[in-house]
Amino acid sequence: MKIPADTVLPFAAWAAPRASIKGVPDILSKSAQDVIQAAGPSASCEWFTQPIDHGKPELGTWKQLYCVNPAKWVGPGSPVVLMTPGETPIWGSITPNRGYTFLDNTTMTGLYAQAIGAATVVIEHRYFGGSSPYDGFDAETLQYLTMDQAAMDMVNFAQNVVFPFEEGKTSVATKVPWVYFGTSYSATLGSWIEHTYPGVFYAFHLSSAIVQANTENWYYYDTIRKGIDSYRNDTRCTVALNEVSEYVDKYLLASDRNKTEVQAVKLLFGASFPIEDDDFAYAIATPFRYWQETNGYHDILEMCDAIVGSNESEENDILGTVPASVGNYAAYFRMNFRQSTCEYLNTWGQEDPLWCLNTHYEWNPYFIARTLGNPWRTWYWFLCNEPIASWATGAPKESLSIVSRKIDAQYWQRQCELHFPATHGEEYGSAKGKTPTTLNEETGGWLRNSTRVIWTSGEFDPWRGTGMSSEIRTGGVLQSTDNVSVFLIKNAVHGDDAFTSRALGNLNIKPNPEVVKVQEQSVLIVKKWVAEYYAQQSSS
Repeated sequence: MKIPADTVLPFAAWAAPRASIKGVPDILSKSAQDVIQAAGPSASCEWFTQPIDHGKPELGTWKQLYCVNPAKWVGPGSPVVLMTPGETPIWGSITPNRGYTFLDNTTMTGLYAQAIGAATVVIEHRYFGGSSPYDGFDAETLQYLTMDQAAMDMVNFAQNVVFPFEEGKTSVATKVPWVYFGTSYSATLGSWIEHTYPGVFYAFHLSSAIVQANTENWYYYDTIRKGIDSYRNDTRCTVALNEVSEYVDKYLLASDRNKTEVQAVKLLFGASFPIEDDDFAYAIATPFRYWQETNGYHDILEMCDAIVGSNESEENDILGTVPASVGNYAAYFRMNFRQSTCEYLNTWGQEDPLWCLNTHYEWNPYFIARTLGNPWRTWYWFLCNEPIASWATGAPKESLSIVSRKIDAQYWQRQCELHFPATHGEEYGSAKGKTPTTLNEETGGWLRNSTRVIWTSGEFDPWRGTGMSSEIRTGGVLQSTDNVSVFLIKNAVHGDDAFTSRALGNLNIKPNPEVVKVQEQSVLIVKKWVAEYYAQQSSS
């Protein structure tokens, strides 16, 4: 069923890799009218018509919501700066009452617009928020949710949009330079556009992009481990966390698994309802999801203080002596995370606080709710279908691991079938033989050549292992050239450079001077590239 452009749709918080600031709540429900009002007096929001399938126009069209702010636009022939929030609804990216908006200089898009005299555009991604050709998401209707279709949406928009403040197509990408800014998946999409549709967008700033997909992304938690050591200036916490994971795995991975002992371990962490071993292993790893939010690492450092704050072991009737590190972590999890683990999925209200992690129950509403209001679902399709995969897992045995090794690629991959069983003969890509390797062959992965791209990543971004500044990249960290700039930002995490000092000041967060330095350098680079565009135009 197609959705009318004025339909009020349930938006949701999406648990996915994305740029966000710790403490700024997600928006659960907003209508298109709310979006228009939230954008502010200098901006306007419109619907742009897109084909469901860019290769098959006969399948019909749908409406894509975008907002544009011409406050810094200096007239016809001026540049355009575009971003898409990617795997989140548009509302959270355009309303200033959250402390920032991608329509002004509280974010990098606004900084660029201010520097080059550009209009700023935020456009909603297909199948997220209200911009969807269907209101039910299954393996059949999601066939048109691909990175290539999403990339073609951006290309089609850039080449054909007529903004409300102009007459005719004076600002299309064939007439003025368009600058694409993206963080996290949005940056991943930008890298696809740059590689597959070169020349449409003139320049790119891609922050925390997944460039090289893989199957077991154990570097995710390992990067967090390194970040904890750096911020604390010691290894006591990560050594203790490794002791916790080794202790838990001693029971979960035992060849002669003892059901009574395993249950005692689960109760130690407050898992009083039935829960399978792999779901339990992931449950007690969920605190680390806060790490990738800007300023979210403070939560993990506070947890570390509690874990190493006492050396007192405890006695358990079944387990015997429980090491202090295990007892401390278990107590902290019970008190601070057990109740909140599934709170962001409170739509369905369940008695078990860890209910949403039950991946062995096919009727879990987490799997069967296939509407726009089901968080995570459409992002998971990308992981299963492209497949981006890059599943966050425990580290190999020869390395320290801050999470259980029970969390492996199979744990995540088998959930694809629960989310997306075959529908009318249609399946997700990895069920048909697609792999991260085949995706990297399409995108060029780490070895692609790029033109006028700024690649940025935080030193302690858990997704760094998939990016251009990865230590494990073939050939090492990509080196900057005249056409490509690579910044590894010291003491930064995921997408930190999306938010300017003004935004962080609004939220009483102290800016990282290393982030500010990279933002200033990036503005100078884009100004130079855009100036070169106009110089070439005037000489031709």
